[in-house]
Amino acid sequence: MIEPNLARDVILAAVVTLLGAAGTFLVLPHRHGVGKSKRSGVIGGVLLLLALAVLALFLRPPSPLISAVFHTVFSLSAVAAAAAMIASRDPVHSALWFAVTVLSTAGLFLLAGAQFLAAGTVIVYAGAIIVMFLFVIMLAQQQGRATYDRMSRNPKAAVFGVSLLLWTLLYAILAARSAPPLGPSPEATAPLEARSAAVARGAAGSSDPADRIAQAALAPTARLAPTISVEQMLATLPAQANPPPHVAALGGTLYSDHVVSVLVAAALLFVSMVGAVAIIALPQRGRSGSPEGRDDTPDPPDDAARPWMAVGPLPTPAPLNPPRP
Repeated sequence: MIEPNLARDVILAAVVTLLGAAGTFLVLPHRHGVGKSKRSGVIGGVLLLLALAVLALFLRPPSPLISAVFHTVFSLSAVAAAAAMIASRDPVHSALWFAVTVLSTAGLFLLAGAQFLAAGTVIVYAGAIIVMFLFVIMLAQQQGRATYDRMSRNPKAAVFGVSLLLWTLLYAILAARSAPPLGPSPEATAPLEARSAAVARGAAGSSDPADRIAQAALAPTARLAPTISVEQMLATLPAQANPPPHVAALGGTLYSDHVVSVLVAAALLFVSMVGAVAIIALPQRGRSGSPEGRDDTPDPPDDAARPWMAVGPLPTPAPLNPPRP
């Protein structure tokens, strides 16, 4: 039988999935070169905001106030930036929204105590992959933005698949929350705990041979007085035995021994990003006919797109017996 709290959470997860699917479908760029109306974008944005609001009910941030605020901000910004990434028509904007998603995810890793994973995520995804994506834009978008970059190919199937995966993930998380804790129950361990307490007190009147053996084994240990604590032993160890955390050591190595290499690489990547944004934003009057370099015209008909399949009117045949002059 499903618990009431689990049933309520499953219903909320279904509401989040449906609202997110409807909003994502409305904000996705349509295919066939036909742009959607502004009203569809507004309705889709409102539905996505409602989905985020319902999703916030599932969040269980840590107890301190600052950690709770950052946990909520990072979680909602990651989901919102991911939706904006797939809904944006501009490839540069999609890359920047992807960077926001990665940074928000790295913030969640930091709150969970995974500093090295957060640093690796920022370095690999928000650095290398974003810059590589912008390099692809510079090299492949010389003739203006292609139709397959601006339009969704199959939005219905994409939204359905992602929504089904999201609902499955939410259901698995909710089922894990409501599951009983692992390990033996207190009722099963109560007799063992009572026997251990009796042995520790030295129950001399016990007739169980196992208790007598345990008393004989514990008696010498009980008479030994503690001479040194663990804190005192750790304090006497040399400084090399307690190294700094791995992330701090990595940062210290990068910005001390290899600081020149890091600065040169950062400068080159920054200049490349600026160049990619400048190239993609250049006006291309001669190539697209639009003052902003955009090709917002609808896709040509099938005959114009495939001239080798176009069939025109057949020429009029010449008469067999032309008239004599």
